[in-house]
Amino acid sequence: MSLKKTEIECRFRRSVESYEENAHIQKKIVKHLVELLEHYCPLEINRILEIGCGTGLLSEQLKARWSSSELWLNDLVDAMCIKAASRCGITAQYCLPGDIEKLQLVEIFSLVASTSTFQWIEHPLETFGYLSEHISSGGWLIFSSFGKDNCRELKAITGNGLTYHSLSEMEEILSRYFEVLHTEEEIYTLDFNHPLDILQHIKKTGVNAMSSHKTWTRGRLNAFTREYAIRFLKDGRYPLTYHPQYFICRKL
Repeated sequence: MSLKKTEIECRFRRSVESYEENAHIQKKIVKHLVELLEHYCPLEINRILEIGCGTGLLSEQLKARWSSSELWLNDLVDAMCIKAASRCGITAQYCLPGDIEKLQLVEIFSLVASTSTFQWIEHPLETFGYLSEHISSGGWLIFSSFGKDNCRELKAITGNGLTYHSLSEMEEILSRYFEVLHTEEEIYTLDFNHPLDILQHIKKTGVNAMSSHKTWTRGRLNAFTREYAIRFLKDGRYPLTYHPQYFICRKL
């Protein structure tokens, strides 16, 4: 596992218990992705893989809609996998913990679904190609990720953040292996009372894409607070932008 993925695993492992209470935008994203699943996917689905299952927000919905289907759960953090499996009444044999870019899949799936995970992938072209090999002909890849404006305030101040792709860039990658039937994107803004509340929010959800190599000294925190106020304070509130994207793809 790369150093970057090791850091990601540590962040999410620390947020296992705090994630769901603070994942306000992620819950909205799951709700909309489920609406897309219900619109596009047939009622008969043989076997499902969820990538980045987290605490089971989407897993629970997948299990409810396709109760007779096999539901396999993957997450970088084994504790997340176990938590989601327990939530859905799934035995541990259907948990596939580990980095999806390194995981050796055996089964063929009718549906691969994911929310708020693929932005972490380091090699999207190779990963989507590998996943396509484990999706049946006519099967589905349906997921959400994040676009270029995601957490833009943090990146503007710290200079650190993930490399996000535009809808067209993602569609170009996906079209190598899938028919891309639908794409869309949204902008959500969460407002906070103080910039330090934003740091607490991203810590509790594990989604902090800022470099962990620098220590948050009192001086750095004060500078961060001042800069956030100068650049983004509006009507006494401090915004944080989320930029979810949605993709409906069918195996060629």
